[in-house]
Amino acid sequence: MTLGWNILGILAWLILVLYLIFIVQNIRKRHLIMIVKDRKRFEWKTTLLDILEVLLLLCGAIYMFSITLFYNPNLENKQVLSSKIEYQPLILTAGNKRSYYVTAKSDNKKTPIQTYTFYSNGNRVTVTSNYATISDGKNPMSVQAGAIPYSSKQLVQADARYQNAYVATYTATYKKNWQNGLRMHAGKTAAKYYLIRVPDRTFVRELK
Repeated sequence: MTLGWNILGILAWLILVLYLIFIVQNIRKRHLIMIVKDRKRFEWKTTLLDILEVLLLLCGAIYMFSITLFYNPNLENKQVLSSKIEYQPLILTAGNKRSYYVTAKSDNKKTPIQTYTFYSNGNRVTVTSNYATISDGKNPMSVQAGAIPYSSKQLVQADARYQNAYVATYTATYKKNWQNGLRMHAGKTAAKYYLIRVPDRTFVRELK
């Protein structure tokens, strides 16, 4: 994990742990005084202080969990994320009957998830359909990729440049600032999505 701003998040969690140790000792001390010195088993003042300290701990823990584990920013939020789109041509693979750009494999019959494998920039890439889509129509922007902030103009230009055979990789990264540091996300990848463009469906090898 990259440190830097993320040290803020580490310190926040450390403070919560230290506060937990503090309230455990503090509650124990108060109850011992109440029982031994005041000879009481119950006192409203002591109980209310216990509840207050525990509530403060719970609020802090819930807040930190919400911003570190469950934070899901808008991909177009430029204050939180920086993004880039890279266009790389696909490499044609020679098959026994016909050549293809992408292999689509259905691994599990119970869930409608496929695995896509393709070659680009000298690398073999394998990704599930949760993070990728295949576009083989006239419009390079597929319905599934509509939630990703691709530029329609740039996709049309890529169609002309790569003859409808390329992958447009969208990468969103958390900016290095104190807000993302408190979330312990600064510098990390927030989202990565592949728009795999092929001339038509015949360039997709389907395995079941």
